[in-house]
Amino acid sequence: MKDIFLIMNPGSHSGRSRQTFDQIIGLITRSGVDFEYHNTLDLDHAILLSRNANLEGYKTIVAVGGDGTINAVVNGFYTPDGHRISEAKFGVIYTGTSPDFNKSYGIPVNIDEAVAIILKGKTLEIPIGMISFEPRDRPDDNCNPDSSSVRYFVCCANIGLGAMLARKANSGIRRKLGDFSGTLLSLIGLLVSFKSITVICMENSNEIQWNKLTNLSIGITPYIASGIQVPVHFTDQGKKFYRLIVQNLNLFCIVPLLRKVYSGKPFINSNYLSLDYSLQVKLSSPQQVEVEADGDPVGFLPCRICFAFDDLDLIS
Repeated sequence: MKDIFLIMNPGSHSGRSRQTFDQIIGLITRSGVDFEYHNTLDLDHAILLSRNANLEGYKTIVAVGGDGTINAVVNGFYTPDGHRISEAKFGVIYTGTSPDFNKSYGIPVNIDEAVAIILKGKTLEIPIGMISFEPRDRPDDNCNPDSSSVRYFVCCANIGLGAMLARKANSGIRRKLGDFSGTLLSLIGLLVSFKSITVICMENSNEIQWNKLTNLSIGITPYIASGIQVPVHFTDQGKKFYRLIVQNLNLFCIVPLLRKVYSGKPFINSNYLSLDYSLQVKLSSPQQVEVEADGDPVGFLPCRICFAFDDLDLIS
């Protein structure tokens, strides 16, 4: 079995990721470990490279890039039915702009330290979220579709404003203003102009309808994006997703909302911000509502969100 395969995204961090590649390759070369690497053309290419590396028997597959690269490489580990393709370990050498995944699992962003952890190879099993997109009005009550599109996520999926924020922030404003400032400015602009949506949530045959929803976060780790935090961790509730619900917003709610979601401190559920937990959900809407996963748009409702059957072995 081969040792390490690096999937390197030269486009991460507005192209500055490429400047770290020689350092990373040099460190692993000096270790004497057998490895190969390949640069990605885009995130779809990263998924393909990861899938092929799993099929070819590499022991460790490493994402070198940002959160989008991490998400893409993880998607290459899984079949459409939620099972692992191989027993390969997953590693991260972060070269992006907002290390939400790294902060959640204590993975250093320093290149030397990250490579040293990869070479040690100690792992932690982590849960992976699975989004199954379905045609509208499809009568299906399980989370194992045969033909619908499936995407996986490691941190969080957002329905509503979060997906619009991902699209707007990724369009170039973060490159000009930086990750935190660009995302925050985009968020404020969207909060002021956003029109609420209706989303129907089915959980264990119980239906919840949010008629004035701004955003629904279905997450695993406490870091959503660019400094936004949820004051919980999945281990607090066992293997469950948290649901962070923003609804019934008006101009007077925006400032306290921003304070709460950026502080990461516990809060009392209110009319406009609440937190609860789910094992799996089915979401639909009479409107066209976009979904994003780990910072990138991936599809539209309806969808079903549950955990993949197999956890992932993360080098941490």
